[in-house]
Amino acid sequence: MAKKKYKSDLNLHSESLQAFGWCIRNGIRVYPTPEGEKYRLIVENGLERIKSPVTYEKTEWADKIWEIYRHYYNESKADSIY
Repeated sequence: MAKKKYKSDLNLHSESLQAFGWCIRNGIRVYPTPEGEKYRLIVENGLERIKSPVTYEKTEWADKIWEIYRHYYNESKADSIY
């Protein structure tokens, strides 16, 4: 029996794509690394590397990556207001 594929629509959202582009241009990368049967996310911001304290299922980590990209992007927009 074929497994049902999980599809996220966060990566189709225009704000998510803007956030991704902004993060890449500013040296911020987010990617999964396997840890047993789950995944831990790594956030690289310049020379700083942060490992997520939480592990994610195969169907969860992609959404979390988009969420992190949007977080950094929105934080940068808030900082530019002040």
